[in-house]
Amino acid sequence: MINVGSDRYLWERCMVLKISWYTYMDKVYGCWLGKNAGGTLGGPLEDIYGRDEMFNVWWYPRIVEGGIPNDDLEIQLVWLQALKDRGILLSARDLAEYWLDCILYNPDEYGFCRMNLRRGLIPPISGLYDNWFKDCMGSPIRSEIWACIAPGAPDIAARYAYQDAICDHAGGESVYGEVFNTVLESSAFVISDRVKLVEIGLKAIPEDSKTAKAVEAALDAYLDGLDWMDAREYVRRMVYHPVAQYSPINLGFQTIGLLYGRDFGDAICKAVNCGWDTDCTGATVGAIWGIIYGRSRLPREWIDPLGDTITVSSGIANICIPSSLGELTYEVCSIGRRVISYFDTSIEISDTDHFEDAERIIESKLESVRGLWSIPYDRIEFYSNSIRVYVAYLDGPAILPGIPNRFKVSVENLRSIPVSARVKVHTPDGWILDPHTLVNLDIPGKGVADTIFTVKAYSGSICSSNKCLVDIDLVGRPGVIGIPVNFVGGYVWLISDVFYGDLSIDTYLPPEDDVDLYDIGDGWRIELWSESRLEVERFFKGKPGIIYLRHFIYSQSERRVRIGVPNNSIMKLWLNGSIIHETVKPVPLRPNYSGDRSNYTDAKLRSGWNQVAIKLLRSSRPLEAYFTIADSERYGGIPDLIHWKLPWE
Repeated sequence: MINVGSDRYLWERCMVLKISWYTYMDKVYGCWLGKNAGGTLGGPLEDIYGRDEMFNVWWYPRIVEGGIPNDDLEIQLVWLQALKDRGILLSARDLAEYWLDCILYNPDEYGFCRMNLRRGLIPPISGLYDNWFKDCMGSPIRSEIWACIAPGAPDIAARYAYQDAICDHAGGESVYGEVFNTVLESSAFVISDRVKLVEIGLKAIPEDSKTAKAVEAALDAYLDGLDWMDAREYVRRMVYHPVAQYSPINLGFQTIGLLYGRDFGDAICKAVNCGWDTDCTGATVGAIWGIIYGRSRLPREWIDPLGDTITVSSGIANICIPSSLGELTYEVCSIGRRVISYFDTSIEISDTDHFEDAERIIESKLESVRGLWSIPYDRIEFYSNSIRVYVAYLDGPAILPGIPNRFKVSVENLRSIPVSARVKVHTPDGWILDPHTLVNLDIPGKGVADTIFTVKAYSGSICSSNKCLVDIDLVGRPGVIGIPVNFVGGYVWLISDVFYGDLSIDTYLPPEDDVDLYDIGDGWRIELWSESRLEVERFFKGKPGIIYLRHFIYSQSERRVRIGVPNNSIMKLWLNGSIIHETVKPVPLRPNYSGDRSNYTDAKLRSGWNQVAIKLLRSSRPLEAYFTIADSERYGGIPDLIHWKLPWE
């Protein structure tokens, strides 16, 4: 007999929410119509940096049949394709395959995610490694599909959203942003009180996160009776960031639109007029409003001008695009019926709607959502019927010449009977492994055992993608589990001494004689860095000055590229001895692949070795700088470049 102490257990088992097929379809349809309208409203106003002044738009700046193509919606069409192809038991690794097959564009975090995936890193490492944009809006904007296939089941929706977000935002605020949106939207199928929905969403994310801080600021302003424009300033002060796509500030602004909106149009306009990532905030508020009120109660003056067609950009490929938002709605609801039937939810599709006690039922589901935050972002996971295997990158996924790198293999026994496992690691040729022999693990029933391995390699044996294979053989049980553990090549730089003083970027200094020197030269030292960040601030010792850096890149062919040195000061850039760019004007740091309108230029790499030289000026504030290089067509990372060795090695 089950004895769970029991009133709550029995209540949870007996209480069921019911939603009719008509209501379900109406709300999902309303979600997509609202999403399209809000994105079309805000799309023409989006910029890469936020602005202090508010917008003042109260109608579409530009009306296009089908709306403006928007990653907010079209990536969710890719996830729909994944659900249709792979079924409802999707993981982040499933979604990663669709990133590579179907999503061709590379702005910000999307570009770093694709580059990491192409080099063999899997989620969550694909979203964690060398990704400055993991606190940005790429994942909170694609929450609706998970809410729509799990209406009134925020715990199920959140699990999908989490798997989605860690592909390109692991370790960042954006994971919280997507889960917040998904939980709120799933709950909106059965709860219409917007304040209560915001409070439910907050219970699903860490209280100390910046996302929670931003949403709470908007909620407090509303409950305290502040004007919506004053609320905007309050949120902006609390979580300010100059980059328009920074997730926390946008979650605050969308909350303002949702709470202060008198009607649909007023809500999406207020969200958009707050500024920053205007298409995203408008689209999310429109989607939430559409779920709450359904297609049947959305104002025709906002919906009819855009029609029912779906507009998709050339950045999406290899999917079957629904012919209309109506067809999209039917496909999503058909999958949702399967999700509701498969998982242990407290909602069923019925002939009638029954939302009584929805708040209590919904809130009882949130504890499992909060359990997501204890999952480490630096580990990958595999499992079989008998065991679950975790591999944690203790020193990160970049391998540097001559530097040991540790990873931990943990084996969890899913059975109640003790098992023994033999663990063997296979490394690329020329790598040094410790321990290099077979490791035996005795694992108690329902227990865990682990061991740490160290790998070391030198520049000649490092590639762009370096696959280690962890074989785990359970004694007395059939089969061997093979776990791929990939490492990527890091970065080797030559660094000059610092030239101290209040110098001009145009001041000629001796290292400029070496910008085309294929030797280490005098006064240069080698620095090994795991990521694209130029870690030079520590050399300045808090003083103004100038530093030079040299870096060698091997290209298999001649190619056009975009090279950038995004930084918060000013710089000069040489390629193969010729100066090719200098900072146009200081701008906020934004280290993506495509550009920040100041610190990037197009250039040509020659076949073979190329040398980049950089001159960085530090003023009175700490210097932050990165180095990026991408192809010139879609501004994506180039995985076959060699940048972890020196030409004379």
